[in-house]
Amino acid sequence: MNIVVDGRYQIIKRLGKGGFAHTYLAKNLMAQGEPTCVVKQLRPKVEHPQMLQLFKLEASILNRFKHSQIPQAVDCFEHQGDFFMVQDFVAGDDLSKEFTIGHQWSEAKVVSFLREMLKVLGYVHQQQAIHRDIKPANIIRRWDNGQLCLIDFGAVQDLDGDASAQTTVVGTPGYHAPEQAQGVATFGSDIYSLGMTAIQFLTGHYPLHLPKNEEREVVWRDLTSISDRLAMILDQMIRVDRTCRYDRTMDVLADLEMLESDGNDVQTSPTQSFDIDSHRQLTSKIMAVAVLLGLGFLSTAAIVSRVQSPPVTVGVER
Repeated sequence: MNIVVDGRYQIIKRLGKGGFAHTYLAKNLMAQGEPTCVVKQLRPKVEHPQMLQLFKLEASILNRFKHSQIPQAVDCFEHQGDFFMVQDFVAGDDLSKEFTIGHQWSEAKVVSFLREMLKVLGYVHQQQAIHRDIKPANIIRRWDNGQLCLIDFGAVQDLDGDASAQTTVVGTPGYHAPEQAQGVATFGSDIYSLGMTAIQFLTGHYPLHLPKNEEREVVWRDLTSISDRLAMILDQMIRVDRTCRYDRTMDVLADLEMLESDGNDVQTSPTQSFDIDSHRQLTSKIMAVAVLLGLGFLSTAAIVSRVQSPPVTVGVER
């Protein structure tokens, strides 16, 4: 079925379906070269005004950000009660696809990962925003150069905006900081989630599968062999007591710099952290995208239940 949303965005295929939104790969028919983009449609299972608030906030935040490792919002519009957002498309795989239970990343690769993501996260925090859902599925590694991109700001908190969104309980169990379960988030909450993501890759275990001690701290150090210095940094990133946790990305980066200067053999280039297998798969993945774009018309899913048959153009009440 050939579906065109708002007369501009031609749907190719559905990328994902969550409790609050569906995402689709599309072509922007009105832009030169008809570049690919992501169309995100708010589809909550239950009407919830805070979900709409977060959806609109995500579009506003992405439109404000100007960073090469964060996709920008291209458009945002409403049609008969349905809300749509259009974002840049990042050609790559999210890091959940690089994870296999029992497979452990090297210390060098994890340090490189942390250094790159802390810089991206630092930019987010400088813009007075808290991501609130850092996890492998929300980090994409580009196919062309291995660069990491932070995506899905659907749970973002804008410290300069409406304070009512602060009490919304968001995040993913195992990754979100304990205070988020009470509807409170700080910059340190994002640092906690990034630390848990790094520990997942180091240990080869999902965070929810890791045991905890009497203080509710995650017990993980006996599951991997890394330097004590890096282990201390990670432990401070995931402290349950947020007053004992890092609250600034620059402080974590500073400690990682000391780790490197102490003679640890760590890689720092994001492209160096690329696995050999990733390089070998690069050409085939890019070719797969080309095939996907060429054959997308044959296997697209309907976006809005009101759409009946091809070709359909959904207008927008402005």
